[in-house]
Amino acid sequence: MTALSVAAPFETHRPELRGWWVLAYRVTWGALAFVAVGVIAASAYAGTAHPAVLALRLAKAAVILSVCVILLRRRANDPVAALLSLAFLTWTINSSFDFASAEMLPRLLDRVRFLLFVLALLLFPDARWRPGWTRGVAIASAAVFLLGIAEGLAVVPTRLFLPLAIVCVIAAIAALIVRFCTAASQTERQQLKWVALGLFSGVGLVLIARAGAALSVGQAMPVAAPVLLEGLFQLGIILIALGFLVSLLRYRLFDAEAAISRSAALAGLTIAVVAVFAGTEATIEWLGQQYLGMGIGDVSAAMAAAVAAVLLNPLHNRISDWAESRFQRDLICLKKELPEMLAELAAGATPRELGQTILPRIGVAVHATRAGLAVRSRVVAAHGIAPDRAQAWLNAMPAKSDDDADATDSTFPVRVRLHGPLSNAPLWLFLGPRPDGSLYGKEDLDALATIAPAMRHALTWALDRERFRLAHRREVHALRAQIALLAARAGNYRPS
Repeated sequence: MTALSVAAPFETHRPELRGWWVLAYRVTWGALAFVAVGVIAASAYAGTAHPAVLALRLAKAAVILSVCVILLRRRANDPVAALLSLAFLTWTINSSFDFASAEMLPRLLDRVRFLLFVLALLLFPDARWRPGWTRGVAIASAAVFLLGIAEGLAVVPTRLFLPLAIVCVIAAIAALIVRFCTAASQTERQQLKWVALGLFSGVGLVLIARAGAALSVGQAMPVAAPVLLEGLFQLGIILIALGFLVSLLRYRLFDAEAAISRSAALAGLTIAVVAVFAGTEATIEWLGQQYLGMGIGDVSAAMAAAVAAVLLNPLHNRISDWAESRFQRDLICLKKELPEMLAELAAGATPRELGQTILPRIGVAVHATRAGLAVRSRVVAAHGIAPDRAQAWLNAMPAKSDDDADATDSTFPVRVRLHGPLSNAPLWLFLGPRPDGSLYGKEDLDALATIAPAMRHALTWALDRERFRLAHRREVHALRAQIALLAARAGNYRPS
């Protein structure tokens, strides 16, 4: 496991909107919000869409408008937040129309949304052109935007906007990947992870919806198919917006690994279950035709569903384990390696040496800014904080309860009890907040609970050995004092 990297301060110096730019942003934001609300109200009043489709669009609009309001209030001077907020408002208007709409307004707004979104990707997260070639991508995107406007107004007969726009978006995503690989700040890497999660899941759902809509043209589709495609499309937009919102607000950044792990496990489980169902149904149907001379019909579907249900739990366990080992390596290493390390150190290490060895590893795994280990009322080891400062905090704190979290304590909000009911000395593990100020997730607390018994045993053995050594030293000191006294008496003895 690597050493705990120091996260850069969240509010670093970055370019900001000033003067007329702020006014222009607010005016444009207000105009787009007014149009968005008007389009949503008009579509709801007209009632031309399916009720389920209309409900999905209203739910999406409510979420996106909330995201835009939060960005306006919390990141009013942030150029990236401004571009994203305007892009989402434009997308709210545009996505309130049908996929295959031939109206000019959604086509033109789609071009505007494209330019705003690509610029936001190229400048994310600190409004700087990194790497240098992103300026060229921005200029190319502006040219593609103008071409798209010309196509939308039927000024030019070409159909090059869509493929060129896809190339520009791919280039912007490549810039995000380069920034992730070269990021020196742990905070920036976590921001980019959240954006990646939102983009890959959201864009994936949008592409599935678009492909389904294209394939359904002129085809007989189930009644629920348009509603399902609309739901996937609107959910994709919501996921993209939420990924950027969490990243820009910089809160709960360090839950990215858990969110990615769960998303990957859910996607993998869904694909596996569908594959098992389809493969089993096709196999049973083929066997029925080969050996029974007829199609089995609904029986094959029922048997395939039964097989999928039986394999659901094993598939879930295997896929979840794979996702955790792939996206939460630090926690997996902590739960597997730390108990073995403690078993080796317990034979000869002191409590201080144990703390100095395990605290940095715990800090890396759960992204703790600081950590401390206390025996009775004495801090024996500290990481990320001076030991005397940790001791002063411990002296000022009241008697610790069995609660393991206190969000009001900014120094060590999480306290893990390591001693058992039969322990002679109270043992505590103190953890500071994560770099974004948030507390730990369920996976982090479960990992701490997993290693707590091994830590308790190792510390108990180390304390018993230290107590024995102190008692032995006292006995040796007392014996030496007695020997010295006897020697002194023998030297002063004079026979009569």
